[in-house]
Amino acid sequence: MLYAYTLLFIGAALMEVMGMIPQEMKSAGITIEALFSKYFGDEDMHFIYYHIRRTTLITILHCCIPLLYCLGLNWVEPDLSEFIPVELVWLLVIVSVVMALIGCALGYWWHRNKWANHPIAVSLASYNQSWRDVAANINLEYRRIEKFVNNLGCNTVIVTESWIIKTGVHTVSVGHQRSSHLVVSKTEEHHLSMEGPTTSQYLTILVNCVDSSSFSIRLNALQYGELKEKLQAPLREARGVIIRQSLGDQFIVAFEKQVEQNGYYDLPSSSPQPESCIGCLQVMSDVKLCKMCADDTDGECRQCFCRPMWCLSCMAKWFASRQDQRRPEEWLMGVAPCPMCRSQFCALDVLRVRTSNNVQA
Repeated sequence: MLYAYTLLFIGAALMEVMGMIPQEMKSAGITIEALFSKYFGDEDMHFIYYHIRRTTLITILHCCIPLLYCLGLNWVEPDLSEFIPVELVWLLVIVSVVMALIGCALGYWWHRNKWANHPIAVSLASYNQSWRDVAANINLEYRRIEKFVNNLGCNTVIVTESWIIKTGVHTVSVGHQRSSHLVVSKTEEHHLSMEGPTTSQYLTILVNCVDSSSFSIRLNALQYGELKEKLQAPLREARGVIIRQSLGDQFIVAFEKQVEQNGYYDLPSSSPQPESCIGCLQVMSDVKLCKMCADDTDGECRQCFCRPMWCLSCMAKWFASRQDQRRPEEWLMGVAPCPMCRSQFCALDVLRVRTSNNVQA
């Protein structure tokens, strides 16, 4: 019984300290964050103060783990002297009590001066202004919808307009985008299935901060493009690092290469000039569907009479979404309906639009 209790306790303690809580327990609300949510406050409204309280309480509770083990020992095996020497039992009790006292003292020290001694507050104070003003700025930006959030294991990476933040079990690292530069230092390949070649790539990115301590973040390569869109800080890749594109990104590149070989569609001078792409509203529409692959009566493709309304990237995404997702190797040879009139087209029917202004230039 004693050995079984010890093994179970050590396993549960390691899972808690390392943040490897099973999803079932999280769903059931059996976590420190869920149990003490009223004490921590609202993370969306007071992000910094939430994590100051969270890391403080978690540090204290983790320092009390050996003491909890000793209390459980007395319940599991009242007569420990039959299994463990008395001197060793007392040593274990003394060490456990000392660790618990150290955790409580550390929490008390951090709480003094209204949390000014907490490591998070000390880190924010390195920006040459009141740490509360910096915290207020981070809290304000965190409330906005336009931010990048990525959860991986026990760590969460958050990128707001001005800040790069990494939250862990015991720590929160913060870097200002204007005084930081990022380097993709390492990639890792993990097999998702033992029965097939499916793999997932993970990136380790170093965040080098001028005003505060540097730290590293880790994320799936599929979120790399989204991260870059939110970053204002420079981001480069270390020599030898190869970031594998997602399947969709690879197809867009192949689709665009095929379109570049198809030629151009010369827009008549009497036709209206292209407007913004109705798919993304970010760039001008620059492709036209024209049946080029066979005679008018041959094949599945049909002539499309819609005016240019889509950009090449959005058209590639539309085309990919209409293919058999189980056979990506056949996507480029497939057909898809026009987004507007539903006329069938293939990759050979997509032409770049060339206006009279382009020709003159």
